[in-house]
Amino acid sequence: MIKAAKKAGEVESGPSLRLRHTTLSCMGELDRDALRAIRDRMVRLLDQGCVWLVVDLTEVSHLDYRGVPWLVAQAEEYRRRGGDVKLAGVSRYLLAILRAAGAHDVFEIYSDAGDARAALSQGHNAWLH
Repeated sequence: MIKAAKKAGEVESGPSLRLRHTTLSCMGELDRDALRAIRDRMVRLLDQGCVWLVVDLTEVSHLDYRGVPWLVAQAEEYRRRGGDVKLAGVSRYLLAILRAAGAHDVFEIYSDAGDARAALSQGHNAWLH
């Protein structure tokens, strides 16, 4: 379940504002349908010009490893467009699932969303494994 997309920063582009980076806060058990919905939200954000994204998994108790490749593919598309996707609040259990899915070294992982947003702003890499 996607809790909300919170604006972390906006940049003026002509007369309107354009979202450049945001945080998706997820919660509960993320089955394949929920991961597909997250992927679809990531696609929409990217199409709107949001190239930097934090996916906050602090309140996620489980995720279906079969949906992880969709998130990896979207993260790679963000990077192709000059942005990045960072994960925040990944428990040891979720990290084990990411490892089992072969995605543990695909994402930069931060202890909380604030640290991940700060890294996006500063361009720092802080890998936790």
